[in-house]
Order: sequence, then structure tokens, then C-alpha cells
Amino acid sequence: MKKSMLILMAAAFTAVVSGAGIAIEIDGRPAKIKFSEVKGLKFRYPTTGENKEFYLEFYDPAELPLNWTEYSISFVPAKTGYVVLGLTATYPTKKGMDDWVEYDKFEVENGKLRNPSFELMSTKGDLFAWRYYTKRSEKLDRKDAPDGKNYVASFRGKSIRQGLYVTAGKPVTVKFLARSGGMTPQIKEEPYYSDQSAPQAK
Repeated sequence: MKKSMLILMAAAFTAVVSGAGIAIEIDGRPAKIKFSEVKGLKFRYPTTGENKEFYLEFYDPAELPLNWTEYSISFVPAKTGYVVLGLTATYPTKKGMDDWVEYDKFEVENGKLRNPSFELMSTKGDLFAWRYYTKRSEKLDRKDAPDGKNYVASFRGKSIRQGLYVTAGKPVTVKFLARSGGMTPQIKEEPYYSDQSAPQAK
């Protein structure tokens, strides 16, 4: 009985300290793509000036659950081309700490996304097709992966990105799984740029 209570208390404590929420970037600035019919989560235009309408951020400030949970966002692009899909998190909830959000199993309707479940590795051993800036984003060979064996983790300032091809006037729906990735002390690390080359031959 006491052991069960301790486990429940530990889980509750973890849920409190892992306070980041989801944040998904849809960046149409390179191709000057605007968006309409934005749905799914709360959203904002985080930049100002002439590029404001081309850069959209979906977010949910609520603390993420510890279990994998499905989310969905949608929008209608005004032009055909590539937008940049960015996986990140809301701002840290505690000074000096990074709040992580973990992502897996992306499914896109009316859009083209490569390596959506992070199972393909590049020739240099990084996650194929995705750009990220810390090796800590890789979660490989994990038994708790909801789809395959890999997933990713990000925090505010270290997003994970890939170009998403969209077609003018066609509603794009992006479904994915996410959960809290916990909280870690902020550290200084060498700049890292993941390799996006062709996947390894099997």
C-alpha cells in the first residue's frame, strides 16, 4: 500500500514539474504563403511586420500528460509550395530549466512529409529528413515509442524542422502524438546540425 502511494506521489510530482505545452510552427515566410481556416489548437502570429501573416504557431499552454496523446491541427494555404513544420514547446515554466515535449507518429492529409515516425536514419546516423540542433533530440531504440522504435524531443529554442509541401486551397491536416518529456537543467553545448542526407540502406 505504501509503495503504491509513493509511486502515485512521484507521478504527480513529475506531472507538475513537466510544465511545457505543445508548440507547432508553420512557417510560410520563405515561399510567402499565407494561411486561413486555422483550426485545432490555439494559434498566434508570433512575429510582427510585413512577414507576420506568413508565420503561424499552434500552441497549447496546458501541461502535457505523461502518456502519449493524439493532437490535430489544420489550415488552408493560399499558395502551393513548401512551408516549414517546426516541433517545439511553449516557454519554460522554471528559470534555468528546459521543458521538453516528445513527438511521434505524424500523419498529414493534403501534404507531403518524409520520415513521419522517425524510423529512417541518414547515412551519417541522424534522423533522415529532419533538421535539429542538439543530439539530445534523438530518442532511439525506445521500448515506449508508440510507433516503431524512435521518437523525438524538443524544447523552446531547439525546434525540430522539415519542409512540408502543401497545395493552394487544399485543407492540410496534421495529426501527431505528443507527451511531456520532463524537465532538465539548461546546459551549454556545441552547435549541432543534423545530417539530412539519404536514408541508410537496409
